[in-house]
Amino acid sequence: MTGPRVLVATKFLPLPADNGGKLRAWATLRRLAARARVTVAGFDDGTADVAGLEALGVRVLGAPWPPGRASLPEGLLRSGSATTARFWDRALARRIRDAAVDERPDVVVVEYAQLLPWVRRLGAPRVVHASHNVESSLIASMAATRSAVARTLLTAEAGAVRRLERWLARHADTVSVVSERDRARLPRTSATVVVCPNGVDPGEVLPADDEPLAVFVAQLAWAPNVDAATWLASEVWPLVRRRRPHARLALVGRDPSPAVQALAGDGIEVTGSVPSVRPWLARSAVGLAPLRAAGGSRLKILESLDAGRPVVATRLGAEGLEDLVGHGVVVADDPAGLAAAIVDLLDDPARAARLGGEGHEAVAARYGWDTTLAPLLEAVAPAGGSHAASS
Repeated sequence: MTGPRVLVATKFLPLPADNGGKLRAWATLRRLAARARVTVAGFDDGTADVAGLEALGVRVLGAPWPPGRASLPEGLLRSGSATTARFWDRALARRIRDAAVDERPDVVVVEYAQLLPWVRRLGAPRVVHASHNVESSLIASMAATRSAVARTLLTAEAGAVRRLERWLARHADTVSVVSERDRARLPRTSATVVVCPNGVDPGEVLPADDEPLAVFVAQLAWAPNVDAATWLASEVWPLVRRRRPHARLALVGRDPSPAVQALAGDGIEVTGSVPSVRPWLARSAVGLAPLRAAGGSRLKILESLDAGRPVVATRLGAEGLEDLVGHGVVVADDPAGLAAAIVDLLDDPARAARLGGEGHEAVAARYGWDTTLAPLLEAVAPAGGSHAASS
């Protein structure tokens, strides 16, 4: 493989691509591997397909997740951030440094600000911050839904992560964000900023099903998704069931937290990990994205629309995908409005199919990964080779 040497720092080795973060990382990585010599560094959450990554020609630097608790004090000292300390692993950082000495990277790609301590001192000629979210803003939005003590702690953590983002803003050559709103949330920067929305590998519209099923597909251990599932089940779904007693809700996703597991009951199913979400989308009438704390954009909205299923979302849930509102996505922000939108689609299969079809066409036209990631790929490894690779 010719092309620049690229080191990608991501939270978790992205194969299998079984959550939103991994899906974006995997989509990026497999395209970079076609035009550059790529090393990926990240944690193995116990499922990593290292052989699959290596089959792409990617060098893998992995470490078991989670790091030992003994790493937390050093991580906190290095970063001042509790969420960053969770991802500090001295042995992994050493492997990254050794790999950089062995083959100095031309470009370092940092996908999350909390991973900056791994790569800050590598001295790469170019740095790209390929953000999935503006993490400080995401943490701050989580604070708004919490009690006073938790709000204080999360606000302090948002400030600590913001300091890491400011370093990246000063030193990165390019910063990619997934939405214009995330661009506005960035610290001031002289870097080139490119907007690269989330995407999908377009598929076929799934045949309609007459089951009165709504699905919320998400990684159900992630705090914003736990909050969304809990709010949906406790505040929104009872209003739906009052009008449509036979309606059912499926919370579909891996690692449901104890709080999410406790939501299972009459009319609500918590599936846990599933091999594929497509069978659940096939059975469903409508997808849901009831986020109250958010950043980035929702891959699961794109997956639902790609399958031909309309989505009912909060405005935060649909953030970054505003062009799809009215073209597959219906928005409401209060429980009554969300419940009414869900019931309307359950009651009108023809409208649901029409909205789902419009969403599918819009996603296929504008949100294929090759289209959405093109500016980021050009910034990291230009097809014309305008950035010289190491000899």
